[in-house]
Amino acid sequence: MPNLRYKRCSFVLLFSTFHLAMSGGLRIVEAEEFPLPSQGEDLVGESRETRVASEDTLLDIGRRFDLGNDQIVKANPRLDQWVPGVGSLVQIPSHYILPDTDRKGLVLSLAELRLYYYSPQDQKVMTFPMSIGRIDWKTPLGKTTVVKKDRDPVWVPTESIRQEHAAEGEELPDSIAGGVQDNPLGKFALRLGVPGYLIHGTDEAKSFGIGMQVTHGCVRMYPEDIERLFPLVPVGTIVQILNKQAKVGWSADQLFLQVDRPLDAEEQEVDSRISLTEVIQMVEKKANGTAELDLEAVRKAYELGNGVPAVIGRKH
Repeated sequence: MPNLRYKRCSFVLLFSTFHLAMSGGLRIVEAEEFPLPSQGEDLVGESRETRVASEDTLLDIGRRFDLGNDQIVKANPRLDQWVPGVGSLVQIPSHYILPDTDRKGLVLSLAELRLYYYSPQDQKVMTFPMSIGRIDWKTPLGKTTVVKKDRDPVWVPTESIRQEHAAEGEELPDSIAGGVQDNPLGKFALRLGVPGYLIHGTDEAKSFGIGMQVTHGCVRMYPEDIERLFPLVPVGTIVQILNKQAKVGWSADQLFLQVDRPLDAEEQEVDSRISLTEVIQMVEKKANGTAELDLEAVRKAYELGNGVPAVIGRKH
């Protein structure tokens, strides 16, 4: 059976690279950076809106606002991702519940395909979209550290990657030198304590696959994002890798729920998806008897699974 996710990604890359060339480039906004919320507060950012300009695809708009592929598509289910329509209103879902873990170092939130960086120098958090491993090349979970930083890393494909490409009729080179235009690791890489796994950039041709489950296990970022992150992260930085499909958090007196579902069924095994019962239990635990809950809003947020925080309760 063909890998449908891989086929979709290939089309994304071809279409969007062509569009980038034809449109003369993209205007990229700064990465998302927020002051850390005070104790007991869990949300950063806010949802915004923009209008489709001539020739824009949803992927163009997503990159402009530092959103991943799936993130912008899931937030705008009524729009065609290739031809959303000039003047159409596009939701920019730049509103996040911080992951429920220690707020330090790097946190890779696999389910939402986003990376969070807590700066040790100031009380700020930065967040970036990322791509992660496919089902057959899973990104590992757990804690590790950044053990090395590489500028212009050399790419040496593993034997398994060679075999995969050979099966599709493509013969890979022994290596691709660092700093060249088509190096799939891009210009910067953070090597993790888990052997063989990196957080890295990519070449322009693969940039429109950011925010999808398409890699061989590594974490891939937009070139402009890894360039900004790379000098900020020292060797020894703690890296926490989580896969939590639901997050619950407080903002003032409102309780929010964010559920992140894979965009396509083949991305994740059915039996590993969080259940509505589990989500309700998470909500009740976070509320801790202090909030009036709207279980219908919980159910709706669960069914949408679009990664956008929704109000599901208020303090008494």
